[in-house]
Amino acid sequence: MDIEVIAYHLERRFDLSFIRSLFPKLSLVKREHTFLLYERAENSYVYIKDYGSIVFFNCDESYIKTTICSILEKEVHLKNLPSEFYNLSETNTTDVDFGYIEVEVLNIDTVHIVCLNLAQSVALMNYVDKTSDLHDKTLTYSKQLEKTGSFKLSKNKMRRFIGKTMNLKNSIAEDLFVFEAPEVAWNTKELSLLDYKLRDELDVVKRHHGVVNSLNVIKENLDLFRDIMNHKYSSMLEWIIIILILLEVMQMFF
Repeated sequence: MDIEVIAYHLERRFDLSFIRSLFPKLSLVKREHTFLLYERAENSYVYIKDYGSIVFFNCDESYIKTTICSILEKEVHLKNLPSEFYNLSETNTTDVDFGYIEVEVLNIDTVHIVCLNLAQSVALMNYVDKTSDLHDKTLTYSKQLEKTGSFKLSKNKMRRFIGKTMNLKNSIAEDLFVFEAPEVAWNTKELSLLDYKLRDELDVVKRHHGVVNSLNVIKENLDLFRDIMNHKYSSMLEWIIIILILLEVMQMFF
């Protein structure tokens, strides 16, 4: 039997106490200060991570949409959200391939490991998209600088760019622990192998490093733009002072 596992990132942090109030009838089988794992029915689970990821394990689409709309308190289109989709089946081996997961034993610890890795991966997908958007915008100004020796960027917009970049870096550092692994992953050889293969297939660590490096490059570019603007502003002030001195001298002469 194939089980569908799909993860979404809702692009906001969750107040887990508020989340618990939304699902009083669901059975809470695991919880920590950063996540909640609910059992909806037999082999059906909902995993909620505080940095904005939610994973549905063997849930129908109507339930998924209703749940997400309840959390966000507004109507949403699932296709517009960052998502990761995998099929999971119980076999005599532990393996992870493109879009497919095989486990030897399907239990609550297996569900936890699968959901955690997909939650991290879909959160990274959201950060990659935001970083790419920032990079494209700074690239536009870099091309202007290359062609004309100048660029059209106000000081206020520059500060907003820098603030957006720093907030994104802080969010990654605060929310996404890419080396985080559940303690149950070390309980058995099979769970440890599953966790390793999921991380390898989802390429979480490399993607995280790529996002951080891209943000560092964007920050360096913005710092360079800011230095150029400050130099331009200083030069303008120098010319204003020179002109004022000349006017004063001319007034004294006449």
